[in-house]
Amino acid sequence: MSIMDLKRALEPNRISQGYVYINEIPEIRSGKKGDFMVGRFRCREQEAEFRIWDEPIFKAVRDGGTGVYEAEVVGSSFNGNDYLTVRSIAASVNPEIKKSDFLAAIPRILLEARFREVQAKLSEIGVTDTCWRLINTIIEDPELNGRFMIEGAAVRYHDNIIGGLANHTIKMLNILAAVLENNRELLPNADLFTLAVTVHDIGKVYEYDFLEVSEFWYASHRVRGIEYLTRFADAIIAAYDEAFYRQVQAVIAGHHGNYGDRPTTVAAAIVHYIDTLESQTTRLVQEVKKSDDGRVRDKEWGFLMGLPLGNG
Repeated sequence: MSIMDLKRALEPNRISQGYVYINEIPEIRSGKKGDFMVGRFRCREQEAEFRIWDEPIFKAVRDGGTGVYEAEVVGSSFNGNDYLTVRSIAASVNPEIKKSDFLAAIPRILLEARFREVQAKLSEIGVTDTCWRLINTIIEDPELNGRFMIEGAAVRYHDNIIGGLANHTIKMLNILAAVLENNRELLPNADLFTLAVTVHDIGKVYEYDFLEVSEFWYASHRVRGIEYLTRFADAIIAAYDEAFYRQVQAVIAGHHGNYGDRPTTVAAAIVHYIDTLESQTTRLVQEVKKSDDGRVRDKEWGFLMGLPLGNG
């Protein structure tokens, strides 16, 4: 048995067997004939919705939670929504098949090179060495165990790959550079924006665990990020002042806009817009790459025609 090719398995009426990976707890829904389970399998860049209609079958997943399973599925479709009907599933006992086999990753050497590039760009604009020293101290603290460069930015939706958190942050820093260049009135706050963007999602190293939700996921990355930053409060205040530190806290708390604590500062609002532009652009690019006909379906606007893409 091998790892299942999810794209091929989705072909209508095709029966497939293989190893599958579940990295988020599926939902139990109620239907006319009783409860059923809806979840997602993932394998590197591939994802596929699955459904299990019979409770005796989905009991294995309900009891086992996230992890690697052996499954038999059949490609199904309803109202244009393709999914896999699971006919049998059981937790894998093969020690040679690991979660990491299912996870795409950005090479660390590439992330470090991209970080150096944006650091040079922002330094030329006016970000100080003091800011970069603080950033290095914060992201390299032993408490994080190097996971700022390892964790994903999300379980789903965007940059949901190993290294995705750093990749998302680096792309936001590149957008920040353009914002500062085009709004030079903001340059006196270049250090504030750079530090705030870098740490805005740092709490995700606690919210997620290698692209699965962590034990204490319900204490969101915004809460955990502010909590983690307190370790460096004295150093930040000594380098700048308390107002600077509180502004960074406000960005962490409010960068989700209407989907969390609303922004209470101009800096938090600007970082929210940078975050939204980056994450939604990445989401659309990822969906175009996965599309068979070049179109993507948006929950607000329906079908969108895609674009020819390069290698990135």
